[in-house]
Amino acid sequence: MRTLTSDQWKYAKKLLAEAVQHQIELENGPMKNELIEGTTPVLWFGDATKTSWLTVATNPSAGQFLKKDGTMRYDTTGPFFLRESGVSLSTYQNDRYYDQTIGNYNRYFQQKDVYKTWFGKEQGGKLEGFLNGFGASLYDTSLLPVIHTDFFPFPTRRYMGTIAMRQDLEQTAFGQTFFKKLLHLFSLHGIILLGREHTERFRSLDPSITWQAPVTVTNYPDAIVEFGYSAELCIPVIGLHFKPSEQFIGLGSRVDEKGGSHGTYGSTKGLHEIGREVRKKLNQFYEVKD
Repeated sequence: MRTLTSDQWKYAKKLLAEAVQHQIELENGPMKNELIEGTTPVLWFGDATKTSWLTVATNPSAGQFLKKDGTMRYDTTGPFFLRESGVSLSTYQNDRYYDQTIGNYNRYFQQKDVYKTWFGKEQGGKLEGFLNGFGASLYDTSLLPVIHTDFFPFPTRRYMGTIAMRQDLEQTAFGQTFFKKLLHLFSLHGIILLGREHTERFRSLDPSITWQAPVTVTNYPDAIVEFGYSAELCIPVIGLHFKPSEQFIGLGSRVDEKGGSHGTYGSTKGLHEIGREVRKKLNQFYEVKD
């Protein structure tokens, strides 16, 4: 694996320091009990040395860190930097720990504890299944590389959607500016927003995007997709109104207008077909370099 350039390392450490400072503020406020003790910010997952597609969701899942009984899935030898008992975030604020953390981000999909319940297995379903149909992969180096990030880089015990102060967090100075800063660290082919709410949020964060009218996937008519182009970032943006990583991709257990079960949308075969058509439609709108 290549390493980040010296400028990338410097910028990544600056962003990590900003995120850590915000986590310290959160731990001293009403979010304290929502944050998972011992965790540090997760800015991205995957090899940022490559020109990649970027997928975007909400925040690092509790399942990345916690077992069903609430105990930690791994110790300090796991895929992310965990603070040992008694180590404060203030103690964590040093170059040695930051370098280790950034290295963990970059090696994430080469490590043994990848959270495949959400990302999907190699040549399997979930997000990886959709990406394989699209011609990309989190794992397979023969396909277009993908890295993943989240709007909110802090692991929480509960789903962000159930946390009452979520909208307040999004409206803070950090919530309004950090994600856009992070994008400038990466070299990107384009962005794929995983869910309608994430599409709407990015629409407000980047008003330079010119959006096409929403379209549906031919054999999966309840899978709605928006295509846009960011003049600021000079890349295409894909807004999925569904979530390839979640059961029935967030659509429920109904049937569509063709009588197709939403269960088929979330199958590996269905996700491959949806990914292929999304890529085909993208190519009809924009010339994308691989």
